[in-house]
Amino acid sequence: MSETLNHSAQDRVQTLFDTLVDVCEGYEVLIDRAEPSIRTLIKDVADQHTKDIAEIETVARSNGTDLDRSGTLMSEVHKAAVKMRDLFSDLDQDVLKAVGDGEKSVLSTYDSALEQVPDSHDLHGVLRTQRQELRGKVTALFEAA
Repeated sequence: MSETLNHSAQDRVQTLFDTLVDVCEGYEVLIDRAEPSIRTLIKDVADQHTKDIAEIETVARSNGTDLDRSGTLMSEVHKAAVKMRDLFSDLDQDVLKAVGDGEKSVLSTYDSALEQVPDSHDLHGVLRTQRQELRGKVTALFEAA
C-alpha cells in the first residue's frame, strides 16, 4: 500500500475518473449510431476506458481513496452532441478526428493527475501505463481519420 494521496492529487484523480466515466457514456451512444466502418476503432477506445476505470477504482480503493463513480453532467453533453451530429451528418470516418481531439483532452487530464500523484504511489504507475496505451489508440484514430 502506498501513502495516502493529498487533497490536490485526489482531486486530479477524481477529475480523470469523472472524465473517463463521462466519455464512456458518450461512446455508448456513438457506438450504437456509428457507421460499421468506424465502430471497431471507437469500441476499442471505449473498452480501454472501461478497463481503466475499473483499474483506477481498484488501486485507489486499495490505497485508501474512494472515488465517486457518478460522473458529471458532461456525460449528458457528450450524448447530446453525438445525437445532434447524427441528425445532421453520418457518423462515419469524419467523426474520428473529433474523437481523436476529445481523446487528446483525456491525455491532458492524465497529465494533470500524473503531475500530482507521487511517483512512489501505486496509482502513478497505473496512470502512466494507461496514458501510454491511450496515446497509441489516439494515434490510430488520427491515422484512420
